[in-house]
This record gives sequence, structure tokens and C-alpha cells, in this order.
Amino acid sequence: MSQHSELRSWLTAQRDRLVGELAEACSIPSVSAELPEESERMAAWLRDRLAGLFDISELAEVDGAPPAVLARSEPSGAPRLLLYSHYDVQPAGEGWTEAAFTPSLRDGRLYARGVADDKADILARIHAMEAIRELDLPLAIDLVWLSEGAEEIGSPGLAGLVEAREAELRSDACLWESYLRSETGRPELGFGSRGLVNLELTLELLRGDQHSAFAGVVRSAPVELSHAIASMVDVDGRVLVRGLRVEADPDVDGAAARIPCPDVSSSELPGVRALVRRPRSELGARGAIEPTLNVSSLSSGYQGAGSPTIVPASAKAKIDIRTVAGQHTDGVVEAVREHLREHGFDDVRVQLLHAIDGTSSPMSGPFAEAVVVAATSMFGEPVLHPQVAGAGPLAIVASRLNVPIVAPPGSTRMSSAIHGPDENVAVADYLDHVAFLVELFLEYGRRESGGSR
Repeated sequence: MSQHSELRSWLTAQRDRLVGELAEACSIPSVSAELPEESERMAAWLRDRLAGLFDISELAEVDGAPPAVLARSEPSGAPRLLLYSHYDVQPAGEGWTEAAFTPSLRDGRLYARGVADDKADILARIHAMEAIRELDLPLAIDLVWLSEGAEEIGSPGLAGLVEAREAELRSDACLWESYLRSETGRPELGFGSRGLVNLELTLELLRGDQHSAFAGVVRSAPVELSHAIASMVDVDGRVLVRGLRVEADPDVDGAAARIPCPDVSSSELPGVRALVRRPRSELGARGAIEPTLNVSSLSSGYQGAGSPTIVPASAKAKIDIRTVAGQHTDGVVEAVREHLREHGFDDVRVQLLHAIDGTSSPMSGPFAEAVVVAATSMFGEPVLHPQVAGAGPLAIVASRLNVPIVAPPGSTRMSSAIHGPDENVAVADYLDHVAFLVELFLEYGRRESGGSR
């Protein structure tokens, strides 16, 4: 029986156990923003689960955050691959068909908060290591594990942890949390991420709300704040802040031009256009070569029943700016402030809530090539993203460990509803995810040892 057939037979025989363990992990509500005690329980669960796979598995204290989970085996002299993940999840939110932390299996899909982001990654890596061990496959690399518990709240303390434990974490490459498979199953992988700058805009114009009979006489905070935001981004998503424009990079632009438009069909309303009015050929590249400015919340005035007919005294908005390579937090905040001043919105107060810089990683080299080969073998020709559209603490790990990073395909698709109600992964995708990781670990070992397929 071939290695591939043996692995598929193992996955079929182990299916219920693998899915059950993924569901068990998802039943722990490790919401870093709300439930620190549950985060600690999840960290302990993961430490114990790794104990049988590594020589050392431990909890590491992190300033201002739940503990991280670190694991490693005694070094063998083989290339070292760092496996990054995060065990914390978003709050449940509203709109779930069944309870968010009571995992449910329906129509071949596992539904639970955190199943796609990021517990499928955690369990798939564990299960891939088990498959390699039980099938006695030739693993020619050393694996190092890092799972943090605060990625969803901006990774506070991660930089200090990486600096303090640099010797144990030092590796030749890093496998990041997974990116996407398209709705057709095509794999998508990334070699960096955009940065993220979260701002709160506040405008206070009156001592108190005024009767709307005087609208047109007194200034309206929600009207002016809306105009201020509209001056920064057009209706089709182009950022208009002069300081956020970026110069073309031929290598990045060339790779980005081959990225297809994301499939947003799962988000569409009947008869309503979901995509902005730009050519579809441009939309795939936006995540790699353009910053974005998004309004996460906009609030002002009375929100109850009836019509109070007031001019609200104040208005507030939270915006997030996704930055691209070369843009940094201080410059972004100052560019926003300067734009508002230049456009006559001096009274809008800008407060930085949270930020993390983006980064890029080489799209060539032994590890990058191993990920591409493994993805192609398992799923077909991959889509290569110079930077993924989302943000994360890649820059912290990449800069402090000086290590190339790749975000591979995994269990997540656009229809997985990450951060939304009814987050899910298909069981078939999860089993493919495990199989892909086995192939990746073996392929990377072959390349680093000079072996052939």
C-alpha cells in the first residue's frame, strides 16, 4: 500500500476521534476578551495534549495576556520548523443556530466558535504528528510549538515572550495559521500580512442634544463625522488619505495581479450587489497592494423606539485601517490627523486603540517551495498572496526570530464564517487539512535533507 493510501486509510479509521477532539477543543470558550479563566483552561488542555508528542510542553507566562503554550523536542540537528497558532477565539455574538460553544455536526460540517479560527489548525497539526508517528513515516525535521492566547485582542505580551524565549523558539522557518481554500477548493497561501491600525474618531459639538427644529442652525456631530469619514474613503473602498498611498512594487504587483477576486457568494443578499463597483480583475489584488479603511461602528444620538427629533451633540466611529508593506503605525495616525485638518475637520479627535505592523516574507526558498509543492499535490495549483488580506502578529515573530513565514491553506473557506455566527468547517476539508500537513512536513524534510520525492 502506498504512503498516500496508508494515510487515507488512517484518516478514515480515525475520523470520529479526530472530529471529536476538534469538537472538544471548541467546547472550551477561550475568549481572550472576556473569559480569562477559560483561556487558562484551554491552555492547560493544549499543554497536556502536546505532552505525548514533544519532550517538553509547558505554559509560559505572558505579560497582560493568558499563558502561551510552548512545546519542543530535544534538538536532533535537523531543520527546525516553528508552528504558530492561537487558541483564543472571538466572543460568540448573536445569530447562532445552536449554542456557539456546544459544537454541532450538521450536513458534514462542524459548527462552533473558533473551529476555523484557529482550533482546526491546532488540532490538524496534532493529528498530523500522530499520523506520522503511527504510520512510521520519515520525519526529517524538528517541530517547535507556539500557541498564544491573545491574538484576537492584538497579541499583547507576545513580543516580550518571543524575546525571552528566543533560544527555544529559534527555527529555520515558521508555519503560520492557515489562510484559505477557495470555494472551488483551490488552495490560497500567503507570504506576509497587512498591518492593522484601529482608531476611534470622536466629535463633540454641543453641550447637549438640541431640538431638530434648529437643524441647519446648529452643527450636527453625526453629519459632520459622516462627511469626515467620507472624505477619507470613497464608496468603492479606495482610500483617499494622501499619506496612505503606496508606490508600486513590480514583484508584489505582478504576483497580486494573479490573485482572483474573493468569492463572497455566501454573504450576498438576493438582488443586492455585494462587491464594490470596481473591475473584478482588480479586487483580488487589493489585499496585497492596497490599504483599506473600514468603518466598524458608527454611533450617535437616540437609539430607542420612536422619533426623538434631535440634533445629537456628539458622534463616535471606530475605524480600522489595513496597511501594506512599508506603512507603520505612527505614520498612519499622523496621515489621518493631517487629512482631517486639511479638509476642515479639525474638531474630530483621533485616538489610537490598537495597532500591529504588517510584514512580508520571501516567496522562494526551501520552506516556501515545500508549502507550494505540498499544496499543489493535495489541492491543485495554489493562489500565492504576497500579503494576506488580514492582519496578525507575523511581524513580531518574523523580525525577532529572523525567520521566513508562510500561511498555508487549511480548513477555512470564505463560507466558514470566521468571526461571525455559525462559524464552521467541513469535516472533509479538515481531514484534507491533516493530510496536507503530513505531506508538508515530509516534503520540507526531503528538501532540507537533499532527498527526492
